[in-house]
Amino acid sequence: MLASSRKILAAIAIAGFSIAGTAAIAQQAAPPAPPEKHGPWGGEHHHMLPGQMIEARLAYIKTALQITPAQTAQWNTVADVLRKHAKARDEKIEAMRSKMEGQKDGHPRPDFVERLEHRQKSLAEASADTTELLAAVKPLYATFSDSQKEIAAEVLGGHGHGGGWHHEGGR
Repeated sequence: MLASSRKILAAIAIAGFSIAGTAAIAQQAAPPAPPEKHGPWGGEHHHMLPGQMIEARLAYIKTALQITPAQTAQWNTVADVLRKHAKARDEKIEAMRSKMEGQKDGHPRPDFVERLEHRQKSLAEASADTTELLAAVKPLYATFSDSQKEIAAEVLGGHGHGGGWHHEGGR
């Protein structure tokens, strides 16, 4: 049963904390397919912005981790950082969507150097976001029991490479 619940938690973490990278932003900027193409969720859930899902994700993680009253202050710090990052990703996605609309209207695609500069900027932002999140997570993680640490590895660990909050493209 524990292995099964771990798989479910890992699947939810993968789905919930794959943070929008450059490719993901471009994919989300594409026009949505008809709802029947998206399975049981319909078309709306797939194209929601990170900020529209963050509260549900935070509630799930807080419940899964069984955050105690003594851990609430540290949890709130982490949650605030994640809300800030979700809002920044929303802004980046909206900007990318606008830019792509402009490209449809005949504006040229960025050249190779411009794309590299964009990638460099995105990676620098991702690094800054990771530094900020790490500073918030460390005090909370230090308060975790062994079972919370085990659960954290499942719900926060992401794709099995340790770092469910890792993302390229940052803000």
